[in-house]
Amino acid sequence: MADPKASLTVKLDVPAEHRWSGTFPVEVRNSDNLILTATGVSDGRLEVPAGRYFVTASLPNGQQATVDDIVDLQPGDDKQVRLSVSDLDFPATLENTTTLRGSFKEFVRPITRYFTAQNVAILRGNWLAAVIDPKTVASVSRQPTTRSSIEIGFSDVNAWIEIAASDGCSYLAVPVDENRSTTMQWHLDPKTSALELKFDFNDGELNSFFDFVHNGQSFEARSISRSIIVQSEQYMVDKRRSPLTAILGAYVLLRANELDGMDVWTDNLVNWFTWLPDALAIRVEYLARVGAHSAALRQLLDVPKWGTPWIRSGIAYLENRAKLYVNVADPDRTDGVTDASRTVLGLGPDDLKKIRRIADVFSELASALDMTQTVTALHGLWRVS
Repeated sequence: MADPKASLTVKLDVPAEHRWSGTFPVEVRNSDNLILTATGVSDGRLEVPAGRYFVTASLPNGQQATVDDIVDLQPGDDKQVRLSVSDLDFPATLENTTTLRGSFKEFVRPITRYFTAQNVAILRGNWLAAVIDPKTVASVSRQPTTRSSIEIGFSDVNAWIEIAASDGCSYLAVPVDENRSTTMQWHLDPKTSALELKFDFNDGELNSFFDFVHNGQSFEARSISRSIIVQSEQYMVDKRRSPLTAILGAYVLLRANELDGMDVWTDNLVNWFTWLPDALAIRVEYLARVGAHSAALRQLLDVPKWGTPWIRSGIAYLENRAKLYVNVADPDRTDGVTDASRTVLGLGPDDLKKIRRIADVFSELASALDMTQTVTALHGLWRVS
């Protein structure tokens, strides 16, 4: 007897040498009533009842690629269909310009006007450690630059863009995936502090996933994130591993509070990628969500060693958890906090002092966050040592 089910694999003819590639969210709808029958990702096998379907795939800019004809699936079929994107807008890769008069034309400003208001430098090193503990010897270097774009290669010494002005400093994280490079272009309006950022991670799959996240396409981002957790070894172990893709996927699922399968995943992140500050932020938040507060607190105390998260959500998670643990552990509080709760955390006086300092620093960072950006961008800060 024929199987009443059928399977479908959707392929996208993505143009070569463009900014996007890799996995895209797919929807399969019944052609009679347009009811959503299945969701998944391109190149993944979808099982659906036999029938006739409209098939679409979503792009990070909201456009949709569609199959020209209705897909007719008979019982037992295992069909592959291709979606053309030739009539859709695929962005070109981002070019690294060397001056304000380069190809990033929409950000062009007269050079003299720009540099009288702002001084730009590439900052390398963990500046957070010295902020939390002033006794720490800072290991931060500055390289002045006249650029409004730059390509940063992978290193275990994280890079930030520092833009110093008369009213304070802005710090822009430069996320770089393992053994890859990131091209970044920026413009910070000296009058309004409006920030424009563009990133190219020099990997089409990571670029498209990042754009889904940044553009607020949460349903589509969750579809990709679920496929990432299923293939977590690929993103952490094999030759094309992408810790930054795994990090973004974890943030998306945490935001949706979808925690299944994340214990081993987040534990591997902190064990394998000690150069990636967001790995710690994600592990702390996961442990706290599942009630392992003592373990979360122990990880949180290591924040100064890891540095400032590259992704804005990491700042918020660490601030909230540090504040919570300070409030619970404070021996002077009497408003419902029990000794049993304090015992669970097991904070001694020195650790309490340290976690209080972490809470204070991250409160300052959170208040300086640019909420229009996915990547961490901080405005109006002191000049870091």
